[in-house]
Amino acid sequence: MTIAVYVPLLVAVLFAAVGPRLALRGLPPVAGVWTLSVGSALIAIASCWSLALLAATLVDEILPDGHRTIGVVDEPTLVNDVVAGMAAVLLVVGAVRLTLDRRASRAMHRELRAVCAGSHSDLVVLADAAPQAFAVPGGGGRVVVSSGMLAALSAPERRVLLAHERAHLRAHHHWHAEVVRAAIALNPLLVGVRTASAFLCERWADEVAAAEVGDRRLTATSLARAALAAAGTSCPPAALGYHGVGVRGRVAALQAPPARSRPTLALALLGLAGVGLAADVEATGDFLRMTFGLLH
Repeated sequence: MTIAVYVPLLVAVLFAAVGPRLALRGLPPVAGVWTLSVGSALIAIASCWSLALLAATLVDEILPDGHRTIGVVDEPTLVNDVVAGMAAVLLVVGAVRLTLDRRASRAMHRELRAVCAGSHSDLVVLADAAPQAFAVPGGGGRVVVSSGMLAALSAPERRVLLAHERAHLRAHHHWHAEVVRAAIALNPLLVGVRTASAFLCERWADEVAAAEVGDRRLTATSLARAALAAAGTSCPPAALGYHGVGVRGRVAALQAPPARSRPTLALALLGLAGVGLAADVEATGDFLRMTFGLLH
């Protein structure tokens, strides 16, 4: 099997190293979120397929001796058994990580939906002095705000908060978070994407809220006041919290003009993921030719 089978693994390293940084610095929030989500998913799939191809070469060990040393198959195309065994182990570990992550995510979402049980409105107010505000996806979505958070903000600032959380629900940001989490479970090299994606989802909701209220400065003030009031408290991990991620950077971004669209940068990052998929196609052809040679 040629070097093509290892290219998706190299692509994963490159994307993890430069993707989050470029998305944060060079892309507007919407483009950044989609680029990281789609890119991470494609790279996770490509790298898992590469591992599967490497692990599948172990089939050579279970073939009868008469089928294992056929001149049709060039010796350089064979994969070292240690490498193939490591690939098999990594595939199993990735599958276990993904299963555990899905179970934890479903359990957390059940707990969050239990908080909203019985509410017929998209707004749930908790009688809690601790300032909290977050969005709960599923069943049409709910915005959960504590009485402490409402008391900490003025009426215009509360409008910003509600617009922000409803933007999360309308844009289905929880799906982006789930895709990134699944990609990281399968390929831990992508772990740096999680923070960048979460920050850009918050920036996306910030920009929607600023457009709805028509005041970027008010949006920044609402966010800063909410973060100060909620200092020392945290939102549930699976919730889309108002003040949970990158408050300082978000306030600074709201005080500056909106970022310009740079489609070429997004296409370049997605093109990097495409290189991994193309390499998988080549590696699959190599594997099929090798298998045919071993069997015939």
